[in-house]
Amino acid sequence: MNAKIKTMEIAIIIAISVLTIAVSTYMHKPREVSILNNPGLSYSDIVYGLYNPIFVDIVTPNGLPNYQKINEKWFREDVAMKLMTTRICPIPYLDYKFEYPPIVGALWFVSTCISFTLTFSPTYSSVEYYLLVKKAGDVHYYIQSFFISASLIISIIYMYKLSKTLNKSWSRVALFAVLPSTILYLIYNWDMITAMFILMSIYYLYNKKFFLSGLLLGLSISTKLLPLILAIAVIYDLIQKTFINKEYVHTLSRFALGVVVGLIPYIIMIAISYNGFTYFIQHHAQWYCENCLYLLITKDVWNPYNRVLSMLFIFLALIITMTIDVQYDEMFCLCTISLISLVISTALNYVFSPQMMLMLTSIAVLILNLKQLLFLIVADLANFGIMALFFKDAEARSWLIERLGVRVRITQNPWDIDSPVQMLATIRNVILILLMVDLIYTLLKLRSKILEK
Repeated sequence: MNAKIKTMEIAIIIAISVLTIAVSTYMHKPREVSILNNPGLSYSDIVYGLYNPIFVDIVTPNGLPNYQKINEKWFREDVAMKLMTTRICPIPYLDYKFEYPPIVGALWFVSTCISFTLTFSPTYSSVEYYLLVKKAGDVHYYIQSFFISASLIISIIYMYKLSKTLNKSWSRVALFAVLPSTILYLIYNWDMITAMFILMSIYYLYNKKFFLSGLLLGLSISTKLLPLILAIAVIYDLIQKTFINKEYVHTLSRFALGVVVGLIPYIIMIAISYNGFTYFIQHHAQWYCENCLYLLITKDVWNPYNRVLSMLFIFLALIITMTIDVQYDEMFCLCTISLISLVISTALNYVFSPQMMLMLTSIAVLILNLKQLLFLIVADLANFGIMALFFKDAEARSWLIERLGVRVRITQNPWDIDSPVQMLATIRNVILILLMVDLIYTLLKLRSKILEK
């Protein structure tokens, strides 16, 4: 390809991505009036899910400690109390509860420490803290936005590299940047960082940089647990290949070693605080059925059978996926296996938060045919609607009754099976599972043709 054309394509994609970054950063900007008076379009885990409960809510406007909030979020009450009058840098997992994996924890520590250092004087009153901690939250938000934005730009570059290997148009990469879920959920959580590591891992796996590929996949697991399914699928396939061809022993050892090295952040996390690690595990193990498929069966987000069904279907789908012979010199096969593994760990999981969609769409746009791509766009729109309607559930129910005659209760409960939010989640889940089945069939069919020859 002409180098000038290639440079122009990359420049256009990056320009579109920068626009997406600007829009998403503006949408989730803290302490601003919600867009269209809809908190679902402004909410982010960065601010409202973590920062405010950990640092803002622990003190009242008149400077009094809120002991209930401190006990809910902090391991060490003395550190929380000290922070209200003295500039320090509390450590996640050790000083306060933190529910995200260690790479997110490291980025979190960097952004909060920098924001406190820049905003707080060495000492202050607890009343001043209440005002200063919100200003520090703004700085923290923009630092986190920078980390996530950088991961999107890197992801876009690697998606472009993958698209050229797949002989796909650069417009596929641009499509990802403008998908509704990309715009809404980019500066929202840290899934784009996970997606970046996965895309890089696929690229280097294809280019036979096995240790580097394994390292990047391990780092993706250290950012979000979900890519663990992909690591299991690849390692299992390489183990099977070693029984046929001993040359794969070296490949397996390098890839597996890379994954293990990429998981070292978890060891550091345990070394910092075993209590923090235990809380991290318990938090996820006890979470409710968030936008999961099994709500159709149990009709209760807290029903323990949601986890049982999830483990059963994930196990069955993983076993089927393991029967696929991975061709490491075929980019389509690598990307497809990766996408299948990620659908297993999200759409078949009992937790499928809407921001997780970015891990799927960043690969899916590169390999799906046009018909499948249209279904993916519908799933992405439904996924966008989850948060767009989350705080407007009662209004959405009224609209369904008045305009479509759908019989639902008028209440504000986006977790109920009859909620429009869960209807959209179900549409998304079903489409993704159907796409997964279609992709598994495609790979098995391709493998069958190869064996016939």
